[in-house]
Amino acid sequence: MTEKRVPKVWKSFDEQLALLQDRGLHIHDEKLALGYLKSIGYYRLSGYLYAFRQIDPQREKSRRDEFIAGSRFEDVKQLYVFDKKLRQLALDALERIEIALRVNIAYLLGQYSPIAYKNAQYFNQSFQHDEWLRRYEQQVNRESKSALIQHHFKNYTDLPIWAGCEVWDFGTMSKLFQGMLSKDKDRIAKLYHLQHGQHLQTHLHAFNFIRNISAHHSRLWNKPIVFKANMKGLKDAEWKNLSVDDSYLYFCLMKRMLDIICPNSTWGERFLATLDEFPEVENGAVSLQQMGVVHNPRVWELWQKGV
Repeated sequence: MTEKRVPKVWKSFDEQLALLQDRGLHIHDEKLALGYLKSIGYYRLSGYLYAFRQIDPQREKSRRDEFIAGSRFEDVKQLYVFDKKLRQLALDALERIEIALRVNIAYLLGQYSPIAYKNAQYFNQSFQHDEWLRRYEQQVNRESKSALIQHHFKNYTDLPIWAGCEVWDFGTMSKLFQGMLSKDKDRIAKLYHLQHGQHLQTHLHAFNFIRNISAHHSRLWNKPIVFKANMKGLKDAEWKNLSVDDSYLYFCLMKRMLDIICPNSTWGERFLATLDEFPEVENGAVSLQQMGVVHNPRVWELWQKGV
C-alpha cells in the first residue's frame, strides 16, 4: 500500500506564480496571472494546468511537474473560460430537459392517481421507494414556505404529483424514472424517439452526473463521464464514432432531446460558437479531440437543425 504523505506546505500567491514559472510555464502578464490565482485559486486552475504538463514516460497516464515546451498561462486562462461556458451550456440544456421530464412523468403517473408517487404498485420491485419518498419529503420541507406548497397543504391532504414534481431536482427525477414500470418508461422514451426506457434511463443518469459537475463549478470539458449512456436505438451512423467516456457525446444527446423539447432553441448554435472559442494552442497540449470531438459538428445533420 502506498504510504501517505503530509499535505504540501502553504505558498503565497507570489510563490505560486514563481513555481509555475520555474516549471516552465510562460507568463507574459504576471499581474493578470496573479489576479487569476487570487480570484480562482491555484488548486482549481491545476485541473486545467495538468493538460499542459509533460507526460511521464516511466508512468503511464501520469504527468511530470514540468510543463510542455511552449505552454502559456494565456492558453490555460482561455481553456478555463471555455470550460466555464461549456458548463453554462450544460446547465441551460439540462434545466429544459429536467422540466420536460418532470411533466412527462407527472402526466403519465397522474393518470393512475394524483398521488401515484406514494404507491409502490406503480414502481418496479427493485425500486427503493421508501428511500426515494424520504428524499422527496426533505425537498418538500425545504420548500414549505413557497406559495405552491402552502396553498396545497392548506386546501388538500397531499400534493398531487403535478405540483410535487416542482420540488424535484434532477437526481430525484431520474431516480423516480428509474423506478417506474418498464411499460411506463418505454412510453416516455418513445416521446424522445427511443424504443426502450432503459436506454433513456442511462442518458438521464449521465446527465445528472454532468449537471452535478457543472453546478459545483468543476472541470467538465475533458472529464471522463462515469455513468455511460446506452447508445442502442440511435440509428445515425455518426453516433458510432463517439465515445461514451467523453463529454461531447452527452452534449450531442442534449441537442437531440432539445430538438424535440424546444425545436426553435438557439442552444445548438451557441454550443457550436463555444467550440469555435476553444484555445488554439501552438504546442498542441490540448485539443477538442480530448473532449471527444472527432469530426466537424457542422457537417452532421444533428447540429444543422435550428442553426
